[in-house]
Order: sequence, then C-alpha cells, then structure tokens
Amino acid sequence: MDKGEDGAELLDWLNGLPEVQESLKTNFDGAPISKQNLCEWRQGGFREWQIRQELISQAYDLSDCGRDMDQVVDRPLLAGDLVAVVAAHYAGLLNTWDGQADPKFEEKLRVLRGLTHDIALIQRTIHRATNQKNEWEQKMEDDHKSVMEKARSKALAPIWAKFQQNTLRHLFGDSEEGRKLAAYVAAVHYDQPMPEFDKKEQTGQTQSNPVKPENEV
Repeated sequence: MDKGEDGAELLDWLNGLPEVQESLKTNFDGAPISKQNLCEWRQGGFREWQIRQELISQAYDLSDCGRDMDQVVDRPLLAGDLVAVVAAHYAGLLNTWDGQADPKFEEKLRVLRGLTHDIALIQRTIHRATNQKNEWEQKMEDDHKSVMEKARSKALAPIWAKFQQNTLRHLFGDSEEGRKLAAYVAAVHYDQPMPEFDKKEQTGQTQSNPVKPENEV
C-alpha cells in the first residue's frame, strides 16, 4: 500500500496468506478482507503508520545531520562563535553611535538584545545536551567494563577456586574432613558447583542407616 500497489491485488495477496486465513477463521468466522476493510485501513491505521514512519525518518535525518556536524565543528563552541558575531555587531553599533538614543539606534539595539537572549538559551541547551551525551557514553563504557569484568571473573573463578582450595587444605589440615571443608568453602566463595562428595555422603548415609520396621527385633 505504501508503494502504491493496486487495492485488488493487495486483497488477493492478503487473503491468500496462510496466517491471514488462520486469523480470519479464528476471529471473523472465515470472512475474507473486503474492499471496504482495506479502504478503512488506508484512511485510519495505515495513515497513522505513515505518520510514524515520517517522524522516524525525520528524527534519523536530524540525528545523521548532527553526527555530520560533529565531524567539522565543535558544537559546544558553536554558540560561543555566535556570541562573538553578536559582540562584533554590538561593537560596530557603538562605534558609530553619537550618544543619542534615536529610534533607529534603539531598534538595532533591541534586535541585538534579542539575539543575545536566544544565544544564551542555545548555550544552555547545548551544554545540557553535551552533559547528557557524555553521561550516556560514560554509562555505556561502564556497562561494557562491567560485562567484561563479570566475564573475566566467571572464566577465572574455577582457577581461583582450585587455588583457594589448595590453600585452605593446609589451613584446615590434610585430613579427609579438611579436604572436604576446603572444597566446600572454595565452591561457595567462587560460586562453583558444590563438591560431589556431599551427594555421595548423603547417599551413603541413607544406605548405611536404613529405617528398621517397627516389628523388627
């Protein structure tokens, strides 16, 4: 429709799509999309979709223009250049002023004041936008560093867990209980899978301590 396709061809195409047929069967008792349906969509939902696409396109063009400007000018300094131009006009006006506040002089002065006010507003806006951009870029950088740090920590965790386990074995003693405790602490500290001996011990305990029937002597 956006490319100007004929309505009759669109109807044949739409009504021939399996997913459309399934939807019509489920929600509209299998009634096909009619010419009236298509006309109402063209004037309603389709037009709304076009407006959204136009806004998206305009926003993209504006953003693209801003990126191009960044390649050739320093936007935070651009407002300062405007101030310099207005200041030069002020200087030129005062240089030719004879000290009399005639209507022509006051009109020129009023225009320069208005420009000065507008430029001050532009400066504040650019400053705020620059700060927001810097904060966003810093956040993206911090998020990237955080993701990389978590990935490194996850990759190194098994190594550090093994290293700590060996260190703790000397602290707890090289007995069976000491080795188990060292393995357990290292696994908890570095968020590693629990040692398999826990499961084996639980299984062994269950098998070695069966519950006796009440009538067993």
